[in-house]
Formats: sequence, structure tokens, C-alpha cells
Amino acid sequence: MDKDKIIDVIKIALEVDEIKEDDSSETLEEWDSLGQLSILSALDKETKGKASKIKGLAEMFTVKEIIKALENI
Repeated sequence: MDKDKIIDVIKIALEVDEIKEDDSSETLEEWDSLGQLSILSALDKETKGKASKIKGLAEMFTVKEIIKALENI
């Protein structure tokens, strides 16, 4: 999955207009516990279940970490 697609999925899941690679749960008000679940669900749907098999994905709270974890699937 490429970086731009991952960013788009996160942006849609959080219902925000713009996301930068440096964003995180600390910088985005919408990225609360419900936002985290929305991101994980959207990524899992987009990857047809592959994202849920990535160890530690649920504990990743930065766009960079998520991109790094998903780049090779």
C-alpha cells in the first residue's frame, strides 16, 4: 500500500480535510480512541484483512508509524 493511499484512508476515517505525514494523535483533535478504531477498521477494510494481522498496529498513533507498517503489504 503506498503512502498517499494510506494517508487518504486515515483522512477519510478521521473525517478531516488534510493530513500530513507528521500528524499524530497528539496533533489531531479527531484522533481520539474512536478515531483510532475508525483508522484501524478502514485500513483493515482497504487491505482486505491484512492490516489486522500486523502486530502492534493498534498501538501506532502517528501517520509515519502506520505508513511504515503498511508500506509493504
